[in-house]
Amino acid sequence: MKTMKNLVILTAVIFSFGSAIAQSDSSFASRRALLFADSLLNSFRTNNLSLYTELSYPGIVEYYGGKKNFEEYLRRAKAVNSDESPDQVRLVQLLNNTNEWQCVIQKTHKGTIDNNKALITTYLVGQSVDKGETWKFFDVAYNSVSNAAYIMPDIFTTLVIPQREVVFYHTTSQAISQQDPTPPAHL
Repeated sequence: MKTMKNLVILTAVIFSFGSAIAQSDSSFASRRALLFADSLLNSFRTNNLSLYTELSYPGIVEYYGGKKNFEEYLRRAKAVNSDESPDQVRLVQLLNNTNEWQCVIQKTHKGTIDNNKALITTYLVGQSVDKGETWKFFDVAYNSVSNAAYIMPDIFTTLVIPQREVVFYHTTSQAISQQDPTPPAHL
């Protein structure tokens, strides 16, 4: 009886320890994903396109025809997006399997579209293949959600990528929402 009781206690301790490690891993991966996403967005805002390219998922660089073409695309996107306000980021989904982590990060910023003030919400998709230590991203704001599987062929099918949303406002009490009519992608 005493042996059975000790076995039950030992089993409970082992499972508790495993759960604590998993929570710790998730917490670490979350913090690192947000840190790398912030670095990616800051590099775009400060026109450090070399760093932006380095922090980008390799498939997005390939999608645009290599580093030179990708950085030229970024220059054009930067010219159109002259707003310098920093993005607010929030982790909305974090998934892992034994070999990698993937996430969706919401980014929101105030901008101007056709001389109208707007709150723009878009998403980054990230991947870490080193237990959450480093992350590579692609920005869905500049790409179609439906292209995600072409850009990142190994994307988890359970990752949900919402569509971009633009909310126009004239005053704080008046807002008009303009959302892409296609539903979130379940890949």
